Amino acid sequence: MIKIKSATQSLNERLGSDLGFPISGNFQPISGLDLLIQDIQQLLLTLPGERVNRPDFGCYLRNLIWENLDVASEAGKASIYEAIENFEPRITLTNVDSTINQNTGLIIFNIQFVVNNTDTALNLVFPFRAGTNLSFS
Repeated sequence: MIKIKSATQSLNERLGSDLGFPISGNFQPISGLDLLIQDIQQLLLTLPGERVNRPDFGCYLRNLIWENLDVASEAGKASIYEAIENFEPRITLTNVDSTINQNTGLIIFNIQFVVNNTDTALNLVFPFRAGTNLSFS
């Protein structure tokens, strides 16, 4: 049995640890909520078929880059919901919503979820610019 020394240690052990991306000359480990957010972002930016031995893993969001904003918004919400429900067992998705800025072509996806091990409610804002490359920060 693992002795839990602090709440942070407990969260890190329950959510796992990995390397931070992008790798820029040195390897920096991340864990806990930072790892969870990174994994969700990687899931949303991966097209199905890109991962070796996991042909279904990913999200079809990038396929919507040249679609009409309204179509991209609705289809993007459905694709995000499906990808997270299928491939991220550490969270329970509560809502996926979107806001469209017609002037800039930016769609803001607001992803609300609960971390299963801690019952912590979180919100991930994921920007998607239709008609250009994906970008997020």
